[in-house]
Amino acid sequence: MGILSATSYLLPLASSIPPFWGGIMTLPFLLYLIGLIGNLQSTVYPSDIYNLVAIFGPLLLLLYCVLYLWRRKKQTGLVTTGPYRFVRHPQYFSVTIFTAILTYQSVWILHHTLGIGWLSDWETMLLWIAMLGAYVGIAWIEENYLKKLYESEWDTYRDRVGFLIPFVKNKSRVIEALVCFLVPIVILYVSLILLQ
Repeated sequence: MGILSATSYLLPLASSIPPFWGGIMTLPFLLYLIGLIGNLQSTVYPSDIYNLVAIFGPLLLLLYCVLYLWRRKKQTGLVTTGPYRFVRHPQYFSVTIFTAILTYQSVWILHHTLGIGWLSDWETMLLWIAMLGAYVGIAWIEENYLKKLYESEWDTYRDRVGFLIPFVKNKSRVIEALVCFLVPIVILYVSLILLQ
């Protein structure tokens, strides 16, 4: 527990240092993209409006969340408005949706073309699961820091707003984190089964 507590102080401190912010908070996302881009068959060529919305919608949401938080951080206090009124970690929610779509499309391409990627379909899925697990862990650590910083205000906010998926909240942090980790995996897995 001491390591988790120390990390909950060090992660926000390190993330506030400009050269490190992009590396620490975006490292799982960047590693996922590097792994997926290395898989040449996972390249996505949007051919219609559906693909454009599916790919760029979550990216626009991510950009909006980052800009919203950046603008609100100049004010004091816990940010609970805008996208933060639906989910406590809207950036990670956006990244999860975006990368789930890329993973789905990558596996579809691996199944329906003669091309060979350097990652198999299961390795592609495991890469995404590892990234999702990293973001659930980072969110958990951030919440330890926010709890210590905002105390009762944080408790009220936490009881009202979902963790990583809108409306998915539970008094038990462990159950909440497990549900937010397992639900996206099940949705993606079922989608991939229907693909075959």
